[in-house]
Amino acid sequence: MRVTDHEDAAELANRPWWSSRVAGTGVAVAVSTILAIAGIPWQSLPGQSAPGTIQLTAREFLYEPKELSASPGEVIFAVKNAGAIEHNFVLEDQAKKRQAAIPIVEPAQMAEAKANLQRGTYTVYCSIPGHKEAGMIATLHVQ
Repeated sequence: MRVTDHEDAAELANRPWWSSRVAGTGVAVAVSTILAIAGIPWQSLPGQSAPGTIQLTAREFLYEPKELSASPGEVIFAVKNAGAIEHNFVLEDQAKKRQAAIPIVEPAQMAEAKANLQRGTYTVYCSIPGHKEAGMIATLHVQ
């Protein structure tokens, strides 16, 4: 590390090791490497998270994202209510059979549901009266 006009060697020598920019960069690289080896992403895209996890945001009157995809097997749905009123979560297969549900997600809260899914197309919706009809629906493709 180079000493600048604002620092002298004594001041630099008395700093803890973790306060240096170089050490901070090294820690970030080490953490991201460990997460990559463990299969945990450093950042998530909307609708995606750790393998087998789908993140959804519920608000008046929609789910984001509207189109979702997953691989067959166990899927965890993490549903965050970013709206001002309560919502819920229902996952149905093409035969209209419920595969997963969360009875209520209060505003500013998050809840999870798990389902073991086969290949196919599923419908996600809020079953509170009027919400699905108002557009609170999404499609999940399991491939």
